[in-house]
Amino acid sequence: MGQKESSIHDDSIKSESKSDLKTDSNNTIEIQREWYDEQLLKRCKTIYFDVEAWYNIIQSETFYTEFIPISPSIAQAFINFFKTRYTSEKLLNSNDTQLIASIQNQLKEQIFNTKTNKFQSNGAFIRLSARSPKDGRRIDSQKINQLYEQKLNELQLKYPNEYKSIKGKANMQIIASWYAQFYSLKVTSETEALNLILSSVRVYHDLIQVLDCQKVMDNKIANINNIELHNWNNNIIVREWNNSLDPSMEFRCFVYQSNLTAISQYNYYCKYYHLQNDAIIQKIKITIIKYWQENIQQLLDPWSEKYSDYVIDIGLIENKSTNKYDCIVIEMNPFETTTHPCLFDWTKDNNQLRGQGNEIEIRVQLDYYPYIEDYVEFILDINQCDGKNNSSSDHPAKEPYFIFLDKMKTQLSL
Repeated sequence: MGQKESSIHDDSIKSESKSDLKTDSNNTIEIQREWYDEQLLKRCKTIYFDVEAWYNIIQSETFYTEFIPISPSIAQAFINFFKTRYTSEKLLNSNDTQLIASIQNQLKEQIFNTKTNKFQSNGAFIRLSARSPKDGRRIDSQKINQLYEQKLNELQLKYPNEYKSIKGKANMQIIASWYAQFYSLKVTSETEALNLILSSVRVYHDLIQVLDCQKVMDNKIANINNIELHNWNNNIIVREWNNSLDPSMEFRCFVYQSNLTAISQYNYYCKYYHLQNDAIIQKIKITIIKYWQENIQQLLDPWSEKYSDYVIDIGLIENKSTNKYDCIVIEMNPFETTTHPCLFDWTKDNNQLRGQGNEIEIRVQLDYYPYIEDYVEFILDINQCDGKNNSSSDHPAKEPYFIFLDKMKTQLSL
């Protein structure tokens, strides 16, 4: 692991360390209670947007999905693995290693070795209930850089004049990096899936939150403010991969009081060349509105107590036989400022997002992202397209999780 990557992990872990505070002073106890209240309130806002909550309602409009339940003890094992591998805390124990091995075996038998399901031929997208491990490490560290170089060369040949300018080249690099990051998330084995999960800071934070909420549920921490509690329901979620879905055709759609109010290009960093045509933009807008009205609204309206306000991500897939776009739901998110508004702003565009505009507005990136040339190194780094994955492969943090796990098993048996 490079120095910059190591500091990202360390800083991220420090940000949630309040949940481990000792309670040896009144002040610390008060801080701890505030921390748990914050976790509980977050859970209240997001519980209906975990995949388990909405999948059965709109199952016909999204990817085929299977669920592998994870217990609090398995979640703790994942956290202990992460802390042992990426911090100075050595928390992993023999029971944790057995639990991780059991999940690996379950993924193998239920998902990747089963000839009767769709994952065998199409591959899978792996995630947990709240978020995906898109920041996790791939077993094949060279794959993402290969995808990046391939896409960059393709764009350079197609738009040679763009590549000659500083901003144009930077835009191409960022497009190629997001493309590579997206397609490198396709997994075809249990080891590829677990490597992403066990190295993801995003997953680590989410598991910390749900375990903190469970501590209150189990009465280990007092719920002094009587915040609503929710039963444990967390899973590894395996979704069928669709090779026809291009990351440039994902759109974030805002629904307020059961009315679609706004549509934004999801990846707001990129100026996509095919989205510079107004006719195409209007075709996308009309397609999404029609799809939402005819397919999504009727499914979610009966659940208006949960889904009158929400943000829904929709992918468009070009159907060459009909010259139209087919739509698919990627995920749902709360209509909250914690959900990124992409090309909108929760404050400046409050009226539009809450249905007070003259019409449904669609926004795409029509110019280069501001100061895009200054963001290139940062974006390449977070998307793991900076070439660093090919160096220092003997560093412990570069090893696949199962090699590290075997070393820990040996140490624990001594």
